[in-house]
Amino acid sequence: MLQKRKRERIALQLALGASVLVILVTLSTFVAAADDCGKNAELWFPADGTSLDSGVSVQEITPSSVCQGETIGITVTVDNMSCGPTTNSQGDPAGFDLMIYYDQYDSAHLIDTLHVPGLDGCEHITHTLTWSTSGIEPGTHSILAWADPHNTVVELNEANNKYTMPTQIVVYPYAPVIDATKTYSDVNGGDVKPDDTIQYTVVITNNGCADQTDNAGHEFSDALPAGLYATGAADASSGTAAVDGETIYWDGVITSGDSVTITFVAKVNSDAEDGQEICNQGHVHWDSNADGTNDADEPTDDPSTAIDDDPTCFTVRISDEPALVGTIDAPTLSEWAQITLSILIVLSFAAMLITRRKEKSAS
Repeated sequence: MLQKRKRERIALQLALGASVLVILVTLSTFVAAADDCGKNAELWFPADGTSLDSGVSVQEITPSSVCQGETIGITVTVDNMSCGPTTNSQGDPAGFDLMIYYDQYDSAHLIDTLHVPGLDGCEHITHTLTWSTSGIEPGTHSILAWADPHNTVVELNEANNKYTMPTQIVVYPYAPVIDATKTYSDVNGGDVKPDDTIQYTVVITNNGCADQTDNAGHEFSDALPAGLYATGAADASSGTAAVDGETIYWDGVITSGDSVTITFVAKVNSDAEDGQEICNQGHVHWDSNADGTNDADEPTDDPSTAIDDDPTCFTVRISDEPALVGTIDAPTLSEWAQITLSILIVLSFAAMLITRRKEKSAS
C-alpha cells in the first residue's frame, strides 16, 4: 500500500511574562495515513501560507530581558497535524524528545529535555518548564530547539530539526547600573553674570537589577570649580545632601529602577570675567558588583549635548553688547604733521582777520 507523507508540526511557545514566542519545527515522516486532518494551517505558517525551506516558521516575536537569577517560563506545545501516529523505523508508534538549549547544543547549555510519548493523528500535548538564570552569564543569549535529536521518528529530512530562535534574551547582572545627568539654571535669568545665583540639578538613576545601597563613603560628590562658591543650600528627593566647604555630598539608597534628584545652589564670583567658561561635573560612587563596596565612578553628563559624560558648562557675559573685534586705523606721524600745519594756518588766518577788524575800528 502506498504510504503518504505525513507532516508533524511541533510548536514551541516561549512565554516571558505576557510575551509569547511561537516556533514551528516540521518533521516529515512516512506513515500509512490519510492527508492532514484539516487544522488551521495559519496557526503554523506565515500569513502567505508558505513554510520556510528549513521547516521552521516564527509567528510572533517579542524581545525579552531578565535580571540574573530570575526565572523564565517556557511552554512547549507539540501538535501532530497528520491523521496517523508518529512511528519509528519498524512502523511502530514512537515518542521522541524535544531538547531546549541556550547558545550551544551541548550538555553544559541544556535547559531541559521534554519527552513526547507519541502522538496519535491530530493530537497535541503541552509541557511547561522553567529556566532559572541564576547561573547564566550576563549578556545576550539565544534559545535553541532540537526536535527528535535521537532520530527516533523516521523522517524524509533528518537535517532540519535544529532551530535558533531569532529573538534573543538579555540577562542583566544582579548589580546596580548607574547613570547621572546634571543641568543648571540661572536664578537671576538671562545670561550668567558675576554674582548671579546658579541652581544645579543632578538626577542619578539606577537602571540595574540590584539596589544601590548606602555604602561606606559618599555615593555622590561635587567639588565646585574656580569661579563658583557654595551657598550651603542643598537638598535631595531621598537620602541626605550636605555641603562641606566648596564640595556637595550625597549619601543614600537608590533602589533598582528608581532615581534620586539632588539640587544645590552656587554663586558666581564677583570678579568673574566676561567670556569666562565655568564647567562643573559631579561624580557618582557606586557598587558595580553588589558586594557592598562602591568601586565604580560615574561622572555626571550634560544632557543638552551629544557628548557622553561631559561636564555642564556656561559662559559669563558681563555686557549685553558684543565685544568689539578688529583694529582702528590711527593717523601716521606724517599725517599728524599735516593736520597740525593745517590747524596752524587756519589759526594764523583767523588772527590776521581779527587784527584788521581792530585796526578799522580804531580809525
